[in-house]
Amino acid sequence: MYNNFENLNSEKKQRILDACIYEFAERGYEKASTNTIVKEAGISKGILFHYFKNKRSLFFYVVDYSIQKMIEEYKKYPLTETRDIFQRLSELGVIKLKIAYDHPYIVKLFMEALASSPQDMGSEIEKKYIQVSKELMPSFFEDIDYSKFRTGVETSKAIQIIMLFLGALGEKYLQDFKGKEQELFRNYDKILLEYHEFMEILKFGMYSSEGGVK
Repeated sequence: MYNNFENLNSEKKQRILDACIYEFAERGYEKASTNTIVKEAGISKGILFHYFKNKRSLFFYVVDYSIQKMIEEYKKYPLTETRDIFQRLSELGVIKLKIAYDHPYIVKLFMEALASSPQDMGSEIEKKYIQVSKELMPSFFEDIDYSKFRTGVETSKAIQIIMLFLGALGEKYLQDFKGKEQELFRNYDKILLEYHEFMEILKFGMYSSEGGVK
């Protein structure tokens, strides 16, 4: 479907992608200008739509590219061999912030894609994220020491609570720093401390005294 674009030399291809990511991140889907994209990429609009049928297909290509880029970045930071689920979550939080710091416009693109895309597009993008999570998360829960949970805590429900909470926390940060992404990165240490504090509260409520809070 995108063979003409995929066959471009890597430098030109990346220049176009960078222009697209920046414009969609800064202005969202509906306000993004293909005129601005082609100007920044140094190509004509006719060439852009030779590679992509329309603005919608261009946007989804850029979203798919960004998702794959983030997966590649995650793989650069393997988790330690800890069997403590909260320690793994803390490590994952640090990795997310590192990636956000290194790729701020991709992170901002995701925020805009979920928050301001037309409803049908937003739903499709959300499905893409869910699918990626389903592929990546099972390995995250491998070899966890569930014996640390106190008696009466059903581990499957505990994990569900943890993931729901993290989803809500991510949504909170998304709303708190919408349009102020650079401020998010400047508050890196504060956010990380808050993240660890939340993890300790969850741990206190779920672990037995023998496996609990350090």
